[in-house]
Amino acid sequence: MQVRFWGTRGSVATPGPTTLRYGGNTACVEVRLEDGALLIFDAGTGLRALGQALLAHPGPVRAHLFLSHTHWDHIQGLPFLPQPISLARS
Repeated sequence: MQVRFWGTRGSVATPGPTTLRYGGNTACVEVRLEDGALLIFDAGTGLRALGQALLAHPGPVRAHLFLSHTHWDHIQGLPFLPQPISLARS
């Protein structure tokens, strides 16, 4: 399993020179399982950068998105998910 934190800040994103070491985006965690499954936990502002990274690789993306709760800092990245990535409901 591989885990990458795309955002860990609470409430308000704070990107900039003072947050370079730990990042300034709000909650978004990528988990890749050994079988290739992609799990995304929360959709804070880190989702934008994750989406751009996913678009850098050819082929379709299948991912499962889990929201811990719907506070703004955990969903504010959804409108900025790069196109043509879209999330399907099941």
